[in-house]
Amino acid sequence: MRLLDFDTPSLTSLLPEDAAAALRRAATMMVYGDGALIYSRGDAHPGLSLVRTGAVQIGNPGIDGSFVVTSVLGPGQCFGEMTLFGQLPRTHDSVAVGQTVIDQLSPAAYAAVSAVHPAINQAILGMMARRIHALLEFSDDLRRLPLIVQLAKTLLRMAPGAARGGEVLAKQEAIAATLGVSRVAIGTALATLEGQGLIQRGYGRVTIRDRNALQQWLAQRTMLAPIDGLA
Repeated sequence: MRLLDFDTPSLTSLLPEDAAAALRRAATMMVYGDGALIYSRGDAHPGLSLVRTGAVQIGNPGIDGSFVVTSVLGPGQCFGEMTLFGQLPRTHDSVAVGQTVIDQLSPAAYAAVSAVHPAINQAILGMMARRIHALLEFSDDLRRLPLIVQLAKTLLRMAPGAARGGEVLAKQEAIAATLGVSRVAIGTALATLEGQGLIQRGYGRVTIRDRNALQQWLAQRTMLAPIDGLA
């Protein structure tokens, strides 16, 4: 399952090999079964969590009781940096997808390893800047753009960055939850994009038939230059 991750790089991909290894050595390894709650919204327990294997869904319960997924983080990606740097409570639930191994770093452990490897701080700050930039863009889209345009941008972000096409492995319910609208509204918007030959719907997936064509369609309706990560 690949949902919105805002095209941000993993933490380990930004680190020199020795710094990444030191980060793992400083951590406490925790194993979670499928569906296990790692942290809850509002938790004040600070620390950095680094996904070693498996995946973590980040989201919150919706008003209908469903779990509204914001993102899915895979190996090498981290969460909890706001609790570490800002002493802020957690804003989302984090739930294991499949058996998941997490490297947990307390504030003391993080401070010790980052003092020896300052590249860790630089990498996390760069990753946070990219996440915040993408989230601000996403928030602006929700206020400013028609649903079908929001959907097109979201599909391009969710699909792997293939030059010609790409496949989004998510059900319509999950896409609807990501954008905060009904499944019916998403179904109508997907049908419109499919009718124009830009996508193809399937069970649990949406295929982008031509990434460049969808990008051009999007640019014509936003009157903006392509966003980094979507072109």
